[in-house]
Amino acid sequence: MFTNKISIIFSIAAFLISLPVSAALQYSLQTGTGEAWFSVDSKQTVYVDVKKNDGSNVAIGDSVISNIGWYNYSEVANYRSGNQGGRPGGNHNNWRPGRPGGNTTSAAMPELHYGDMKTGVLGEFSAGDKIVLWVETTSANGKKETFTMYSPTTQDSDIWMLSKSGDSIIFNWGDFGVDYGKKSQNAINPAGFQFAITTNAPPSGQPLPGIIATLLVGGGTVFYLKKRKKLYDSK
Repeated sequence: MFTNKISIIFSIAAFLISLPVSAALQYSLQTGTGEAWFSVDSKQTVYVDVKKNDGSNVAIGDSVISNIGWYNYSEVANYRSGNQGGRPGGNHNNWRPGRPGGNTTSAAMPELHYGDMKTGVLGEFSAGDKIVLWVETTSANGKKETFTMYSPTTQDSDIWMLSKSGDSIIFNWGDFGVDYGKKSQNAINPAGFQFAITTNAPPSGQPLPGIIATLLVGGGTVFYLKKRKKLYDSK
């Protein structure tokens, strides 16, 4: 009977470990203006995930992406409204997060947030947050380019999502235009890879906190049952 109890405990623990810990992402793209952002349905950590087309994971630092980050949508919208959406300096491919655009109007530049390239963590967000993703890429010859869902300093929105909701949404980047329902897309992200934002932590070799807690509870229960059986046998 004791063996049966142990089996039941570990079966329950295995079931709990297999349950996904995720939340839904929502992507919004405004037709006509190109304004875009994503949000979460509850407080959640969001990751940037890279996979090969066969489904195998790739460390983000081993891909073409050399930096990740985000803006608060409302800050971008306010800045663009105050600066008429113009980026001094012309070519958006020469602009990168952290590099001043040269605009001299009074509107404050949106705060620049960086993600963690080691873990793929973009940031922790709450329901109601509107988040504008940006990524920096570095080519084999060292050329850096930055792409964003909603640029603070041009009319360009050159990251777009391939679905509107889910716990993982694949995105592309390149030339993307939205004009009252008409879309033009010319993806330049490398073929053979899938890039996504996700609420599921990429594999890292470290157990998730919830799994650790489950194992601790299960281990404590096993210890208690063993002790109880020993006391029972000694009577």
